[in-house]
Amino acid sequence: MKKYNITNTIFKYFTIPLVLIGLVIVNNSCETTELDLLDNPSRLQPDQASEDLFVSAIQLGLTAFFDSDNTDNFNGANELGMQVTRMTAMTGGTSYQNAYTPADLNGMYADAYTGVMIDIRTLIPLAEEKGLYTHLGIAQVSEAYIMMTLVDYFGDFPYEEAFLGSENTNPGLTPGKDIYTAIEQLLIDAIVNFNKEESADVANDFFYGGDESKWIKLANTLRLKSYLQTRLVDANAGNKITAIVTEGNYIQSSADDFQFNYSTTDVNPDSRHPLFGISFDNGPLDYVGNWYMNALVNQKNLADANINDPRRRYYIYRQETDYTAADEQKKPCISEDRPAHYSTEETYCNSVGSGYWGRDHGDDDGLPPDDALRTLFGVYPVGGPFDNDSGANVRNRNVGLRGAGSSMIMLSSYVQFMLAEAALTTSYSGDARAHLDAGIAQSITKVLAFGQQLPADEIPSSLVPSASDITTYKDAILEKYDAPGLDDDAKLDIIIEQYFLALWQNGVEAYNTYRRTGKPDLQPTLLATPGVYIRTFPYPDALVNRNSSVDSKPISTQVFWDTNPANFID
Repeated sequence: MKKYNITNTIFKYFTIPLVLIGLVIVNNSCETTELDLLDNPSRLQPDQASEDLFVSAIQLGLTAFFDSDNTDNFNGANELGMQVTRMTAMTGGTSYQNAYTPADLNGMYADAYTGVMIDIRTLIPLAEEKGLYTHLGIAQVSEAYIMMTLVDYFGDFPYEEAFLGSENTNPGLTPGKDIYTAIEQLLIDAIVNFNKEESADVANDFFYGGDESKWIKLANTLRLKSYLQTRLVDANAGNKITAIVTEGNYIQSSADDFQFNYSTTDVNPDSRHPLFGISFDNGPLDYVGNWYMNALVNQKNLADANINDPRRRYYIYRQETDYTAADEQKKPCISEDRPAHYSTEETYCNSVGSGYWGRDHGDDDGLPPDDALRTLFGVYPVGGPFDNDSGANVRNRNVGLRGAGSSMIMLSSYVQFMLAEAALTTSYSGDARAHLDAGIAQSITKVLAFGQQLPADEIPSSLVPSASDITTYKDAILEKYDAPGLDDDAKLDIIIEQYFLALWQNGVEAYNTYRRTGKPDLQPTLLATPGVYIRTFPYPDALVNRNSSVDSKPISTQVFWDTNPANFID
């Protein structure tokens, strides 16, 4: 697991091409992460920068918060969520208690609190005064996403009293439920602002190219997400979701997907996908989770066991295609007994298949000499190579899309799966099967289209899934869904498993979904008694140590919307 070097990298958000135009950066290494940092001499001040530069910083800051950045070695919200949901391996410890320390969360916290949230609160009065309503709306939507995610990951968090500078240097915790209420209003206000006639357009809209209608769809989609997220504590959640769907102004097409696109530039600045460098420059540092690879490669209970997930060659890349572990120096688990609490059907060690070289959940054996064997991130969405069965070692920066990947923050396929869940668990009367069908189709179409950015000779036509392959896969899932005697809970199992397969490289939605539904059935931690699941992450060191109003909390603390039993998940 990557560790964060606690330095303030305020201007890292300006290290994506185009933003540096016209901007002189004076210093980016002030060592502080205090909540009340409003007069940092190394930051843009209201009288020193245009509103456009603040909007650029906000968008880039939100992206760094989600997927980390290329200036520090730490986990973004996406990576943390992937690790605890077995998409990638949790290797920092054998239990959740020792796998994540408060210091591990400082990077995510700094990105939010000494970075983008300060820019948002500085911009808002300037934009209001000048009638820059699109600038204002982007800031409000960004604040809503970041604060919602902070509540989802940590629970109660400083908000109502935060960002007041010297007026309050030790802001208290705001209950997560109250923050969600404020977020809902913030998103409604943002929609109002996007519908106003602004005095000037945004110079650089990295997500939607200045199209306010797409930002409105995103705002409504985040409202929908919050309603589903709170369905266990809000009996009216289904009606709220129905209202959004009835209006129809939410993300339904990939044309409206909320994603940030990177470039191939690798120095001065490094503008590639943050996970590309750690995989192909000097790495790999991460392991793909054995459970996740098995879900991709060996779908359970399909009528035809030979049916393959059309996305697998795009998601991951095998550096060996015919290697099975025989060297315990490279694969220590082959000489170890299968844990007694693992069923014979459970994925373990190298049981996924030849060349699929990952790691089990909670395996902290250290790093063996397996760099040339380890399965790597593929073309989607990190910008790596397509798995063309060559089994070539590709540890260099000139492979695949060379890092020109994307952070997939909110996609139309995700929305379809959320609506499928809502149809089975709330008063929303949509057709769960139809939403499942659409979610699978939209996800596969998105992934295959992403791969088309590669040169044709890097994706042999014989390995590109055909329309028939896609239909066969989708029909097999729907056949399983339609099996006689399945109740709604069993159908939800199928929906959430497929949602996880569509969520590759979005650990935020995976982590939330797992705690909300207890699905899918994930690989157990290697340790038979790993202690409590990490229902919320520990408060960051930088928050607790510098704010006398905030104390440490146990990882068993559940966020307000998670009313499931204490032993619900592990």
